Amino acid sequence: MNYRQEIDGLRAIAVMGVILYHVGLKSISAGYAGVDVFFVISGFLIGGIIFRERANGTFRYRNFYARRARRILPALFTVILLSMLAGWWTMMPQTLRYFGGAALSTLLFISNIWFFQVIDYFNPAALKDPLIHTWSLAVEEQFYFFVPLLFGLLWRFGTKVLFWVFATLALISLATAVLTNIDSPMAAFYLIHTRAWELFAGVLAALAFPKLAVSPRTSGWLANLGLLLILAGLGLIPAHVPWPGGWTIIPVTGTVLVLLFGQAPSLARTALTLRPLTLIGLVSYSAYLWHQPLISFLDLAGYPLSGWLQALATVAAILAASWLSWRFIEQPFRRGASPSKTFVRGSLIMAGLGIATFSVGGHITKGYPNRMPAEVHALLAYAKSQPATYKQCLAVRESVMELEMSKRCAHGAETTPSVAVWGDSHAALLGQALGDTLSQYGMALQELTLSSCQPIPNLLNHGQTRAAKCEWFNNQVMDHLLATPTLETIVLHASWGSFISNADATNWVGDRITDDLYSYPSDKSPFMPDDARKDAISAELIHAITTLRSAGKTVILVHAIPSPGFRPTKYFGRKLWYGETLDQNIGFPQTLFNQSSMDPHAFLTDIATKTGALVFDPQNQICQDGMCYVIKNGEPLYFDGGHLSMPGLSIVIPPLADLVRSVN
Repeated sequence: MNYRQEIDGLRAIAVMGVILYHVGLKSISAGYAGVDVFFVISGFLIGGIIFRERANGTFRYRNFYARRARRILPALFTVILLSMLAGWWTMMPQTLRYFGGAALSTLLFISNIWFFQVIDYFNPAALKDPLIHTWSLAVEEQFYFFVPLLFGLLWRFGTKVLFWVFATLALISLATAVLTNIDSPMAAFYLIHTRAWELFAGVLAALAFPKLAVSPRTSGWLANLGLLLILAGLGLIPAHVPWPGGWTIIPVTGTVLVLLFGQAPSLARTALTLRPLTLIGLVSYSAYLWHQPLISFLDLAGYPLSGWLQALATVAAILAASWLSWRFIEQPFRRGASPSKTFVRGSLIMAGLGIATFSVGGHITKGYPNRMPAEVHALLAYAKSQPATYKQCLAVRESVMELEMSKRCAHGAETTPSVAVWGDSHAALLGQALGDTLSQYGMALQELTLSSCQPIPNLLNHGQTRAAKCEWFNNQVMDHLLATPTLETIVLHASWGSFISNADATNWVGDRITDDLYSYPSDKSPFMPDDARKDAISAELIHAITTLRSAGKTVILVHAIPSPGFRPTKYFGRKLWYGETLDQNIGFPQTLFNQSSMDPHAFLTDIATKTGALVFDPQNQICQDGMCYVIKNGEPLYFDGGHLSMPGLSIVIPPLADLVRSVN
């Protein structure tokens, strides 16, 4: 196939959509759809190559994979190796150890599986991972492992059979993506079986392309429609919709139309062949590779993106690095300008061995901890400052349905529990600590907690894996509480703002925090008007508290813990590492907490007033004299971005225990 400038224009739009989305341009609400555009283009080009070589009798598996290696590996290995060097000087041990796992999985083209297991792409923390974007390369290479085999198996039956088998597989993959998104959106996002339809769409376009017989005028209109669908997909698709799924059909269809009809004279062709776009398209692979590490390491080094000037400067740096990578790495290897095949093979093998060695060494040593002094390790150790029973007593959605409410964890004295703690992981932290304090007075409590699950029945959480398990759990808890008269005092606690609010915010050090989780009634749409959604949540919580109080129980609403939104152990550990001296007490203006918590705080206070529930506000212990502390007497009060450490619990628990005792 002859060189088509408009395909480079498509690549430019795809990569710039991803880059602008990652630097925080809000108007590119679905910039990540650029990856889907890449998938279709890749399927079209590679599928076309296989088809033509099969037709000519020249296809060889060895040659096919050798070309893929020369195209993909040199720039990819360079990015990984330089990221390892940068990580050595910027990453905490556990982060570097995890990074090594990501690097090794990228080397093996299974990073999509790795990231599916450990991170949510739409979580703000994903932007701090230098290699998270390699999941898409893994999907492509997995696809190109079996598609040439399918061509080989089906070729004898003719092109028509080949086309319809691929079309059937594409439809099955699309249906699987839609169904998987219901219970496991991250599996739908990362894994090959829910992404294959996009690559198959490109392959199908390549099979259909030689037989097209459409007038230039009609082709032009179809190309224009295709470009319009792509741009609309990037800029107008609402945030947080299930992806991939029905919405993904828009940019995928648009890309197929441009690939099929983009050669005809049209406004789309004119736009896509503009020199600035085609230049970016030429370096798009390198731009995609370099953009994520540059953004990540700026953040890790203490320079997170904020404001237009930083964003524009970062984009300029990405494009500059991309051109250098394309000119001095991609092209020499790809065009055969390197000395010999032996040099190519040897350099790639050595780079791969270097990456593997670094990754395995990082795992064995737990992140090469000897890089930093003992006082840094002492501070980082607070990341594990949790009650002994915290993880074993906090249920997770994967296995929660196997648990019996009557056999859930009990804490405190050897007596029948009279107190229940109901809520999410923040409530789970209260369980053992509160039980131990109450045991001094001959009391015990039962812990009824599920990770990322608010203690309000009949709600789902948008975008949450196995979201229905939370609703099931809360209904089981309510039934258990009503059926257990000895449980007289019910403590409700959660990170309330995470479920009630649906608005982005900033943490206490100024980083943007994207709100990607919120609750809504299980019988309503997650996209219902926000005021109506909050009213419905209020009605459900009022009903739950009223029901419990009618059964003779006392209800204590515990407000949200002041959440700094960053990890004090890592943040201040890095400062120590870089030679700064830390004060014994470090806090932030209480106004920062109030700005993010005012609505949820008023929301719960109003509900307590309407229902007669008691209120406990841990803000009164964490925040004093206008400051909310993250380090007190040299000890971090949090083990992560919002969960209290043991020193933090030691401040909050005594007054909460006094309140519980007073009503029990």
